[in-house]
Formats: sequence, structure tokens, C-alpha cells
Amino acid sequence: MPIISLWSGPRNLSTALMYFFAHRGDFKVLDEPFFGVFLQESQRWRPSRDEVLKSMPLKAESVLKNIDTHSGQPLFLKNMANHWPYIPSKARLTWPAIILFRDPRFVFASYHRQMEQFDIIDLGYAEQVSLYEQLKARGQKVYLQCSEELALHPEAELSRLCKFFEIPFESSMLSWPKGALAEDGPWAKYWYQSVHKSEGFEARAAKEAPAIKPKDQALYEECLPFYKILKTAYDEQVQST
Repeated sequence: MPIISLWSGPRNLSTALMYFFAHRGDFKVLDEPFFGVFLQESQRWRPSRDEVLKSMPLKAESVLKNIDTHSGQPLFLKNMANHWPYIPSKARLTWPAIILFRDPRFVFASYHRQMEQFDIIDLGYAEQVSLYEQLKARGQKVYLQCSEELALHPEAELSRLCKFFEIPFESSMLSWPKGALAEDGPWAKYWYQSVHKSEGFEARAAKEAPAIKPKDQALYEECLPFYKILKTAYDEQVQST
């Protein structure tokens, strides 16, 4: 399989999943290759905005040409779901996909540690549902991954994911050495502290979902229907495998 494209929301274990693919040895990984395009086109703020705009391609076609240079080996693209509207459909709808999503209550609590203000576009739920529906309609391979289940049962969840994409899985793939990847984007210093300290996927105890702050209640209610669509489809996927 030449390309697997991840479409994640923020604070969803997407970086840990990228590290899982990077340390397998059979995949090349690209960390948010369209982030510069997204920031340029959307005019959104991120802590790393200036660094990204100075160091990354700002046109989608330039990014696609770079992706083509890696065609000799399997490639894992770590993308944020809100980047996909800025990527030509000739690419984004032809890549086998993983859609990684998380309960908004956990996302809100985690995201607030770095960004005080955000909206539904920053969170990517609507884009994830739209992409899932479009890929399914085209008959494209698309796999839903619930972040909470990945944290609780990493071996079972990653084994199931690998089986879906017909790629090898061994328990040893759940571990990797501490430290950064050469492929980490310039935003790593703002977001990747935990994964740099980690030594792989370790099962975590279940946590009670944080309460939503009153100021976030309207946004939470806006996100919730999209999350429920993804979670229902994920549960159906699990039951069918």
C-alpha cells in the first residue's frame, strides 16, 4: 500500500500514531505536510505560524510533488482533518485513510493548555464526517479510530488497524526509543513534549471526561453531533470485524 493518510483532530494521539508508523521500519512518515498551505489559505493562528510559513511549501501542488518523490516506499501522511479542504480532491480522495477522532470533552481540556480561543474549524469534526462520507461513497478504504480506545487498548486497536490495511503487526512495534523524529515539524516544541518522553504506546487507565466550561458549551454542542456520527460508525466497524 503506497500511502496511508491520517486525518486527525487536534490532541487525538495523532503524533503517537505517527511515531508508531515511523518506528516500524517499513513506512516513511510526513508530519502535516499541508500545514503551511492551511495556515496560508485559512489565515489561522498557531503558536508556530511564523516558523511554518517560512519553512514549508505554501501551495498544495508543491506538497503533492514532494509526496510523489517518496513513491518508492509505503508512506504515512499525518494530516489534520481541517487541512483537507485545501488539498486537491484528485489526491485526498484517492488515499486510503485513517480518521482519528476523540470525545470533544477531552479535546477541549487538552487544547486549552495551548490555545485559549478555538472554534469548530480548529477542531475538525465536520471535516472528518464529510471526508468519511465522501471516501465511503467512492468505495475507498477508510478506517475509523477512536482515540480513547487507542489509549485504553493500544495493542488490540493497532493490531486491528494493521489487519484492515493488510500490513504486518507485532507487539514489539508498540515500543520506540525516547526522543524526537527527524520528520517532526517545526511545531513539535509546542505540542510534542509528551510523545518525546514516551517509549511507545502503553495502555492507560480510563479517565472521567472533563466537564465543559460554560464558555465552551455552545461549541461543544456544535461538535457533538459530528462526534456521535463518528463514534456510532466506529462501534459498527468494531462489531463487523
